Amino acid sequence: MSRLILLHVRRLGFTLVELLVVIAIIGILIALLLPAVQAAREAARRSQCTNNLKQLGLALHNYHDTFKTFPALGQGTMAWSSTQPWYDSNYMHMSGFAVLLPFMEQTPLYDRFKAASPPYPPWGPAPWAVALPVFAEQPPTLLCPSDPASTQLDVAHGHAGNINYNMCIGDEISDAIWWGNYGTRKPRGIFGRYSFINIAGIKDGTSNTLAMSEQVVGVEANKWSIHGYYTQMVPLTGGNPAGECLVYKGPGDTILPTAPMSTPAGQISWRGVNWAWGCVNNCGFNTVLPPNSIGCDNSYAEWGDRVIFPPDSYHPGGVNAMAADGSVHFISETIDTGDLTATEPNLSGVPASPYGVWGRLGSRSGGEQTAPF
Repeated sequence: MSRLILLHVRRLGFTLVELLVVIAIIGILIALLLPAVQAAREAARRSQCTNNLKQLGLALHNYHDTFKTFPALGQGTMAWSSTQPWYDSNYMHMSGFAVLLPFMEQTPLYDRFKAASPPYPPWGPAPWAVALPVFAEQPPTLLCPSDPASTQLDVAHGHAGNINYNMCIGDEISDAIWWGNYGTRKPRGIFGRYSFINIAGIKDGTSNTLAMSEQVVGVEANKWSIHGYYTQMVPLTGGNPAGECLVYKGPGDTILPTAPMSTPAGQISWRGVNWAWGCVNNCGFNTVLPPNSIGCDNSYAEWGDRVIFPPDSYHPGGVNAMAADGSVHFISETIDTGDLTATEPNLSGVPASPYGVWGRLGSRSGGEQTAPF
């Protein structure tokens, strides 16, 4: 009787169909997990950014304890002289962040920065005009990790370290922050050119008034983006200056290519490229248009005397902001901005802001009742 012998061959691998199924499952899992991973990373970056602002808030108050006032947005140690080029002076050009260095564990950098280096005075020359090596050093507290451009030095315009944070000039558009009017006008916000405000001058309360927020560093590769760039030569003098600015806003986060952005040789139209440069274009903001909106000025570089510069960031939905009491809050880009067609408030600091909750957070003595953060 014959026997039927069955041979069983052991399969050593996947079939093509099984392999495709496994790959598909892995792809689905990655697609499901990647947003969560990215969100977790952004949460960590935002937390670090929040901590930076808290450190700056502590530095501000330690400075105030020492000098009985907050620093000005722009200041200096030596005025212009007819015997030397004007850009050899730091007259009103040096930023308030520079004088905060010893209060943010950057005393060695500050000591090098404040030392006179003939022909330049202590604190050096105009920081945008002369490329001193000390200006290229990068205080890490001044960088937000959510901004990929923050570590790219602007070698073409001053070799300076970058800055992702800025000081609040209030809810005004007009020229209290212009260098030609220093000492004659006080800004509606806490900071201005040669304007030194103490806590007693914040009539609306330190918890109701913004001191600092964020900005994206502008780089050439990101030109025509509202993040880090602004439009120039926009008059901002009509009855609706905010509307004059908004007409140049393109789809998404873009600036329309018809916007006036051509600049004279050597001038720049991007923000955050020099931590030592104390002009509002570089390290200031106002509370007119909401966070992550387009910015405009009526001239170029630091020569404009009418500006709209909202804070901006790469944090989804808004920006971090620090109140004058040192507390840090997240401000939505959809925050109430009131009547953007209203006549801008005058510089006396008394009238309430017409720009809603956002405007009220910027003014220091408008007498407004600010909604909770």
